Amino acid sequence: MPDLPDYRPLAARYAEPLTRFLADLVRIRSVNGADPEAAVAERIIAEAERLGFAARLITKDPARPNALVEWGSGERGFAIIAHIDTVAEGDHTAWKHGPFSAEIDGGRMYGRGAADNKAGVACGLYTLALLRDHGLLDPVRVRVVVAGVVDEESGASSTLGVRYLLDQGCLPVQGAIYAYASDIVCIGHRGLLRLILRAQGQAIHSGSPEWSRGQGGVNAVTGLAEALLRLEALHVPAPEHPAFVGLGCRITPGTVFHGGQFESMVPASAEALVDVRLMPGQSADDVLTQVDAILAEVMAGRPGLSLDYAIKNNLPAAAIPADHPLAETAGRYARAYTGAPWPVEGAGPAHEGYMLIGAGIPTLPGFGPTGGSAHAPDEWVDLASLPVTVAFFAGIIQEVLTG
Repeated sequence: MPDLPDYRPLAARYAEPLTRFLADLVRIRSVNGADPEAAVAERIIAEAERLGFAARLITKDPARPNALVEWGSGERGFAIIAHIDTVAEGDHTAWKHGPFSAEIDGGRMYGRGAADNKAGVACGLYTLALLRDHGLLDPVRVRVVVAGVVDEESGASSTLGVRYLLDQGCLPVQGAIYAYASDIVCIGHRGLLRLILRAQGQAIHSGSPEWSRGQGGVNAVTGLAEALLRLEALHVPAPEHPAFVGLGCRITPGTVFHGGQFESMVPASAEALVDVRLMPGQSADDVLTQVDAILAEVMAGRPGLSLDYAIKNNLPAAAIPADHPLAETAGRYARAYTGAPWPVEGAGPAHEGYMLIGAGIPTLPGFGPTGGSAHAPDEWVDLASLPVTVAFFAGIIQEVLTG
């Protein structure tokens, strides 16, 4: 492997303001569905302007603006993208560190969104600073974009964030990194199909003679439960893929469940969410055909029960080749800067990387600082990894745009 430029000493100079900036982002609540992301986007714009970059809000919904920061005006471009909304913090008592405290302990910063994925946008912004301040790229020839996008956590199919930026022509680039906390060179992700499965029965008093004698009432909850158990046992064959070894198509029924109306009523309605992960090359129709068959069989065995579903999310799996130059470049820098090879793999969870890959933009849909406990208590990011990530990003972008 040829020697690579070592940008880590340069990146280390930004560690202190980078950490302060990330702490500010983590302290601003931006829980999807509860807290519009405007305050986070405005804080990104303020930091970008303080650093001397052109920055603006791009919005389809004025309460939920995307933050877009640009440097350079050339035809060859690269983007660093990170979403700025988060999942809910859950039970505060399960956290050792306050969920929005940005508390630093043992070299880690804790807080909801620290790893997933406000550290990504913070590292992206300071990557711009490194590239500009040290003359690593000619801004007349290239363009580098950092985007903090909204509404990813609603199911990665929003029209407000990445989709809107693509539709508005705001990402004129030939490569991208979706900057998740990672310890792999992520070249893709599985797809996601989410169904809202609904059951309709017939209410009746649970103490009535008719119910006891089987002369009235249909229990929607147990009917739905039977369907969920049948789905849990369902195996849907999926194409194998070298980046997703051992994953396959996974159905998780009942991640959310609602049912019943009152303690003494046979439940007349119930609904549950069914989460399905799809492999590259696999269509949602492969699953839906078998779901339809199971629902028909359950209804046939329970006269009076009605089962149907609505599709909440349907997004495809996506991946770039493992030997794509972007992946190979990232792998070389990861090994050079950490001393160990990083696996070249796909991610199990889905996100908006498929939108970028589908738009013809080669993308690493998951590459960034070291972190953990995303979507769990005490989410964290390793502070020492932040400037290293800036160095990663700078090296990759410099090589991709000048190679």
